[in-house]
Amino acid sequence: MSEIHAVGEHLSAKAKAEAGECADAFGRSAFNRYYYSAYLSVRDLLKQINPNWKVQHSGLPDLLEDAVINLIRREALKQMKSSLISASERSRLTSQAATAASALANVLRTAYAVRVISDYEPEQLLKFERGTFSLLSRTDGEARSWLASVSMYKGQILHVAKELALVS
Repeated sequence: MSEIHAVGEHLSAKAKAEAGECADAFGRSAFNRYYYSAYLSVRDLLKQINPNWKVQHSGLPDLLEDAVINLIRREALKQMKSSLISASERSRLTSQAATAASALANVLRTAYAVRVISDYEPEQLLKFERGTFSLLSRTDGEARSWLASVSMYKGQILHVAKELALVS
């Protein structure tokens, strides 16, 4: 777990223990930290694959679904044409990467939307009920799980990238 994620957990606990505006502020900060821990993990993935890619927050999902998958598809096709992998292996690898990249992009889209509302729209108050809080119908528990989801999909993409020798 990242230090930033741990800070999010601490802020979440503070939000649940507080009341009023302080609870709202701690909750917003928790959502923000959960987002950034997920974002930084994905940024690490992209830097491993191509250190020259410019990683901007809102464009990250598209970069995953376009540039990363196109790179994997090109490399898999090249290796198939060189008889390094079979057609079925190429299909398996590209499908696995595309599925993971799409799921990862969706986690980031959700997390980014919550982070933007949390940071820039204080008039949208967090809802506190049943020992948790939410924003945009996204609970603290869901936000806490963003990093675990990102780590799982990141691992799947890295596995494919390693099989294709795109990363070491």
